[in-house]
Amino acid sequence: MEQGHGNSIESTQSAIPGEQIILPISELPAEKNVDFLETSFFRADKSRKLPTPLEVRSRATHSRTRRPDPVWFIEDKLVVKWEEYVTIAEGQVYWMIQNRLKEIPAPEIYGWRTEGNQVFLYLECIAGRQLEEVYDELSHEDKLEICGQIKMAKVALGRLQQDPHEKFLGSIGRQPLLDVICENDDNLAGPFLTVAAFHDWLNDRVLRRFPDPEATMPLRKMLPDNALIVFSHGDLHPKNILISPAKLSKIVAIVDWHQSGWYPSYWERCKAEWGNLGDWANKYLPEALENSEHSDQLYNAFCMYTQLLGVL
Repeated sequence: MEQGHGNSIESTQSAIPGEQIILPISELPAEKNVDFLETSFFRADKSRKLPTPLEVRSRATHSRTRRPDPVWFIEDKLVVKWEEYVTIAEGQVYWMIQNRLKEIPAPEIYGWRTEGNQVFLYLECIAGRQLEEVYDELSHEDKLEICGQIKMAKVALGRLQQDPHEKFLGSIGRQPLLDVICENDDNLAGPFLTVAAFHDWLNDRVLRRFPDPEATMPLRKMLPDNALIVFSHGDLHPKNILISPAKLSKIVAIVDWHQSGWYPSYWERCKAEWGNLGDWANKYLPEALENSEHSDQLYNAFCMYTQLLGVL
């Protein structure tokens, strides 16, 4: 298997430093099964094989959550993320980063497999500690340095632009959005052609739960239909930021791109602050994402929608 190919709010992301990168959807590898033979896993020995889905399942352990834990092949410096909730779209994001945005720290992806309704992503195993785990060990200066690295990664991600003829909100390959706020709904989250269409869909979901248009009308007006469409990680939680064991102020990888995609430009910051607590959310995330669109009114509307949708 070879490698395949609303309200007005001033945008602060219209000018992105560095060369812009347009990635046509047709360039994304979309096969159900693929090996990336140019990656480090295969370079030293082209006869190496990725573990089969059967081998992955044989090593799986019982998870404390409804989703199975990744499976580790320490001898091969390999980790496999798998099960029904895993998608080729996430694999495509890792492929995009390692081929177009190498400055973003992320695991190398070696390939993926599809078996039935399960996808297996084969990723580089990176030695690192979760920011969540080491947070209390960090000094103020360490946290500011980490913020600076997140900011650089976000700026690099902002260089990725859609083909002008393929504008949409959705996962990277024009699949539906996979944000947790968009889950558990019979009506798939897109893809949407406009920001307004996405906001209308979000509002309609609330109306199905609480059929009172007067109640949501003020909230709907707070959502900026003129926001830019930008690519976002979608889950910048400290558990998804891996820190070097040798230098606690250095990010070695940003992981779990499952919820990533093309969102309104305010989504990354609102989602990050919504999913975090304490001084990381109140003091440091605003520093890391200072160029993102933000206002108290917009954030309050975002949080109210999540509450009405019953998302915890």
